[in-house]
Amino acid sequence: MALTARAHAFEPFKISEIRAEGLQRLEIGTVLTYLPISSGDTLNTATSQQAIRSLYGSGLFQDVQLERDGNALIVKLKERPAITKFKIEGNDKIGGDELKKSLKDLGLADGELFRRDLLDQVEQELRRQYYANGYYDVGIDSKVTEEPNNRVSINIKVTEGKVTKITDINIIGNHVFPTEELLKQFDLKSTNWMPFQKSDRYSKQSLSGDLEKLQSYYQDRGYLKFSVDSVQVALTPDKKSIYITINVTEGDVYKVKGTEYSGNTILNERFLKALTSTKAGDTFSRKEATDTSDRIEAALSDIGYAFAKVSPVPDVDEDKKEVTLKYVVDPGKRAYIRHITFTGNAGTNDETLRREMRQLEAAPYSKSAIERSRVRLSRLPFVESAEVNTNPVPGSDDLVDVDYKIKERAPGSVQFGVGYAGSSGFLITGQVTHTNFLGTGNRIDLSAQNNVYSHAISLSWTNPYFTEDGVAQTISMYYRKSDGVIRYSSGFNTNTLGASLTYGIPLSEYVALRAGLGFEDTAVDTFPNSSSDEILAYVINNGTQFFSYQLRTGISYDSRNRTFFATRGALHSLTADVALPGGDLEYYNIAYRAQQYVPLIWKFTAEINGTVGYVDGYGGKDTPPWENYFAGGPQTVRGYKDGYLGPRDHPTSYFNNPYGGRLRTTAQTNLIIPLPVPSDGKSTRLEAFWDIGNVFAKPSDFNVSELRQSAGVAFSWFTPFLGLLDLSYAVPLNPKPGDNQDRFQISFGTGF
Repeated sequence: MALTARAHAFEPFKISEIRAEGLQRLEIGTVLTYLPISSGDTLNTATSQQAIRSLYGSGLFQDVQLERDGNALIVKLKERPAITKFKIEGNDKIGGDELKKSLKDLGLADGELFRRDLLDQVEQELRRQYYANGYYDVGIDSKVTEEPNNRVSINIKVTEGKVTKITDINIIGNHVFPTEELLKQFDLKSTNWMPFQKSDRYSKQSLSGDLEKLQSYYQDRGYLKFSVDSVQVALTPDKKSIYITINVTEGDVYKVKGTEYSGNTILNERFLKALTSTKAGDTFSRKEATDTSDRIEAALSDIGYAFAKVSPVPDVDEDKKEVTLKYVVDPGKRAYIRHITFTGNAGTNDETLRREMRQLEAAPYSKSAIERSRVRLSRLPFVESAEVNTNPVPGSDDLVDVDYKIKERAPGSVQFGVGYAGSSGFLITGQVTHTNFLGTGNRIDLSAQNNVYSHAISLSWTNPYFTEDGVAQTISMYYRKSDGVIRYSSGFNTNTLGASLTYGIPLSEYVALRAGLGFEDTAVDTFPNSSSDEILAYVINNGTQFFSYQLRTGISYDSRNRTFFATRGALHSLTADVALPGGDLEYYNIAYRAQQYVPLIWKFTAEINGTVGYVDGYGGKDTPPWENYFAGGPQTVRGYKDGYLGPRDHPTSYFNNPYGGRLRTTAQTNLIIPLPVPSDGKSTRLEAFWDIGNVFAKPSDFNVSELRQSAGVAFSWFTPFLGLLDLSYAVPLNPKPGDNQDRFQISFGTGF
């Protein structure tokens, strides 16, 4: 500030010219650009101060002096030195390309002008980051070397030292809960024998979070006046250990006297009480009070009050140690949706996405409808992910815009590949698929398959919105030639030609009805010397050519968050297919499937997948053998050979191969394990499982002791070229003589 004081000594005068002295790299024009005065202006105390501040503010100069020569203004300057070389070394734990970029943005890089204050800031920030990661013994030595022509080189040398570890965490003042129990709530831990432990690295932010958890632990158990009185963090002189001491006052347990609601509640009190989880006589819990507030806010947001705030205010009676919970409701103004927009949908028509909306424009804001719309978008086969943002309209307190950010996946593919499945051996497949034909959301499938035991070709077209109300229509045609009902046949072949027309009719947001008609023409070939007695008897009684009309019905409930690799929700499906009278076959097939996903702690998920199926003839006709159920393999009971559980050919048969049965019951219980490597959970999955099930010739043969069991591990992965790859290793738990075991099972290509 001495320079400014010097400027104060000027007598005001009119500037005739401006000269600059001390410039090395800069031109006089640059100086004049930053000067707020020019020739002809009067220089006085105010304008001189303004000139000095402006030149310093440019960041180009480290020294500025104003002098007078007659009526000429002399500006004496000392330019900031330029950085010829900037180097930071030794920072293995903190830094990398991100640090270099941030330093460059600050102005610490080759070619920039040197500022000592910036270098000091960098030293402080580096030290802060090392402290946050537990390196309290870090040394940071900055060296600035002057170079010719007003230049400098800067070298920052970091000596990281060893991580400072938490040796002990002690809590003083707790009498109700033992210290060991309280420390379980902490993320920070004292050093133990575990290798690669990181929880013993102290950081102020982590400790603050742990103290909040400690307070919540007490207040959720009635200790309303619990407090943390003081915290001492002691660093040993060698900076290798940290000791943390926490002093607390537990206080008394408070009971809930009652609940009251005030403000503009909007909702009637009976409904509010239904949303309230605490009642008179309960132990006070901050969590329950907060959860109740959240539920009331969510209920208000579903009827348009997007910005509702509900605050639980405890009214404390110290004498009785009771709390009256008063919920103060401020609903704000009712909000309406102005615009719903989509971004990222380059290949999808706006209408295709908009028809999935459960939140409509110009309608009251509904948080649940907006979220349900997002889930519906993410379930579309051509959408990889969907995110939603709600933004208040500027200048309005009752309008909201909703934007869905779509990330599309490739909707179409032309694929050719090879695969392997336990039930069909090696296979060759070709498929043309488009799940979003011309951006309409319509799906077209043309596929062909050829393997040792079967040949098939199929064509289908699905319009998910055949009507504006969401009725889906699927038209399909197919041809299949199979050498037996499983991989190793029972000595007969089938040739089937069929077509169907099926509709999916939504009954509610989660429930849909399936209804359709189809026909099949099936020819059966038998071989006297190798066909089983069962199939020969069926052909003798019923012939070898069969034409049937089929009624296809069913109902399903689906609340899964994804159609594949789901992590929550449920699927219940009941189907009933009937070969109608008038055809050569008369039978019915009833199947029920239940699938449930339950999130567990530590990102584990439980999946329960059970099926029951029953097929039988009616009108005095037998069940077609090719409609029988089979069990064993990846889809039913792993660890047993694909299709080899259940009834076999007649005991006198030479082959004694699986023949299937009319009743199948299976259950797969899977524990989905979070992978130790980064994964979005949408393309890979690791699980431990327990399977149980079997097939029975008829319902009266069902016997719990005949249900086969297995346990093991499985891994699934959507590969770029082979489609879905499934690997499993299972140990049969109760095999019986004659069972064909197959512990390691692999299938791929089936995702094509």
